[in-house]
Amino acid sequence: MIPITILTGFLGSGKTTLVNKIIKQNPEIKFGLIINEFGEVGIDGQLVENSGQEMVEMSNGCMCCVVRKDLLETVEKLVDSGKVDYILIEASGLAEPAPIAQTFAMDDLNGKVKMDSVICLIDALNYRVSKETYQIATEQVEFADVLVLNKTNEQTPENLEMLNKFIKQINPDATVLENSEEFDTRVLVETGKWDNEKISSQEDHESEHTHEHDEVDEVVFVTEKVLDPMKLDHWIKVNFPENVVRAKGFLKLKMSEMNLDTTDDHGLFLFQMVGARKSLEPFTTTKTVFDYNTSRLVLIGKNLAKDDILEQLEKTTV
Repeated sequence: MIPITILTGFLGSGKTTLVNKIIKQNPEIKFGLIINEFGEVGIDGQLVENSGQEMVEMSNGCMCCVVRKDLLETVEKLVDSGKVDYILIEASGLAEPAPIAQTFAMDDLNGKVKMDSVICLIDALNYRVSKETYQIATEQVEFADVLVLNKTNEQTPENLEMLNKFIKQINPDATVLENSEEFDTRVLVETGKWDNEKISSQEDHESEHTHEHDEVDEVVFVTEKVLDPMKLDHWIKVNFPENVVRAKGFLKLKMSEMNLDTTDDHGLFLFQMVGARKSLEPFTTTKTVFDYNTSRLVLIGKNLAKDDILEQLEKTTV
């Protein structure tokens, strides 16, 4: 039976980076990756390094709302390909883990797969604000078998102690680990920590629950025009929407305006925003197929003025 690990964690917690680390540190395992994103434009799947793994992207909606039949068919195709011996599912940052796990707890595809664990990645730096605004951030922690604290080196000891107390209060049975440069992700593979009894305790809650992400807005900006880095910098510093909780994307910038030692007319940059941190860095990839000519930016939050945001972003183009 092929094990299934579900990786959850709120928006911007670092799930894709952890997936890359798991793949790199476990080269003997042929992973089948399923990357789920809330937005209609996939970004995270493009950030997974091309290491020969089989990968399927499921965008435009949280996996917890995908018809169970679709999710099962996706997993079965990966299994039947004969090219994988482990399934790793990276759920959307807004997805509820219980319905996803329930899919495989109820149907093991005639003995082909088995649930191994639900792992939740916690952004130690931004988690307090996330859970105060989004209930799903707490639900993901409550349901996990393993909790991995991320960005702990950027947090104060006092705040880390408070976070650990909160975790123990709402999920005392979970294994708590800390991600660092030395963290060995082999402890996240074949844990055997899943217990089907967890599903029965969730059934009543699920029947009366309304998905929080129904209240979440998404703004997608796509253009083949080149962006002016000075105009973009002004938008990021002055006009960036306050209610955005996560933003990510690839932006094609005019290089002549950036005082860089290059003869290229334009270059692609990766933009990321989590909490108070915004970063814009040159982007390259090992993928053999990648669109370097199109900018695509996804912003996620509540009560976003979509038309105004798109109009402002359009003004950053050359």
